[in-house]
Amino acid sequence: MQATTLAILLALGAAPAAAADLVRDDFSDPASGWQDKAATRSSDLGFAVYTDSGQYQMTPVADGAFGFVPAPHQAADGNVRIQADLFLYAGLGAGAGGLACRFKDHGNFYGFLARGDASLLIVKVKDGKPTPLAQGKVKSIMAGSVDTQLSVECAGDRLRFTARDGSRLEARDTDLTAGQSGLLVLGEKMAGTSAAFDNFVLATAP
Repeated sequence: MQATTLAILLALGAAPAAAADLVRDDFSDPASGWQDKAATRSSDLGFAVYTDSGQYQMTPVADGAFGFVPAPHQAADGNVRIQADLFLYAGLGAGAGGLACRFKDHGNFYGFLARGDASLLIVKVKDGKPTPLAQGKVKSIMAGSVDTQLSVECAGDRLRFTARDGSRLEARDTDLTAGQSGLLVLGEKMAGTSAAFDNFVLATAP
């Protein structure tokens, strides 16, 4: 599993946020600051777009590639709380979608993922090598899909991950201390992965 950039998922923008949150977005406004671009070239490894139904969709078209889209406003340090609704379709069950914190580059970040096989994972990617730190399960109504709400906390050395109708996972790690927060998707061979996000919230954590 190689952490490879989705070439088109790179833009930053600026968006207003409520006083208590750095970002709060239901994706109803395509001008709220997230990358919004379809795949238009054979070299594009995926696309990330606002949908007509008021969600944000990330779809990788390359296998074994992490796609990351940073939130349009970031915390001053790596201590954050993140929340989002997720509907994941991953055909054969190998693809995944979720949230990321302390994203330095595509080879260094913490990922909080729901997979199409109803698995939940906290993953550390360091120097391009993914290492699972904790694993659990989430309820799946239909094979190859997950419909849930994800909640993440990165505070000091503690990483916490919960999902509606799913496990509560916790891990401790000190390798990564700073970086961006945002949305994450992972394409795997023949999975046909697509992740739709809604009701995203990013706030600072004590």
